[in-house]
Amino acid sequence: MNDHQLHEAIGALRAELEKPHAIDTRAREHILDVLKEIDALMEKQGNIPPHRQAHLIDRLRESARHFEESHLTLTFSLGRLIDILSNMGI
Repeated sequence: MNDHQLHEAIGALRAELEKPHAIDTRAREHILDVLKEIDALMEKQGNIPPHRQAHLIDRLRESARHFEESHLTLTFSLGRLIDILSNMGI
């Protein structure tokens, strides 16, 4: 996976979050916080401590589980992002 795919997946997830879902504000903010953290870590390029990598993936997986039944498209977008990050070694 490359940075282009990661940026594409993040863009798709942000677009999905902008849609008028029945998603609560707290959950939306949680995902946006994770995306901000990903952006910050991407700026460091490769200097991501393993404990932060694991924490980030755990937070994304938690978000995906939360939306698994009620928001399939959002769950798919989160899953794609998790896969891309995992393939990048994060």
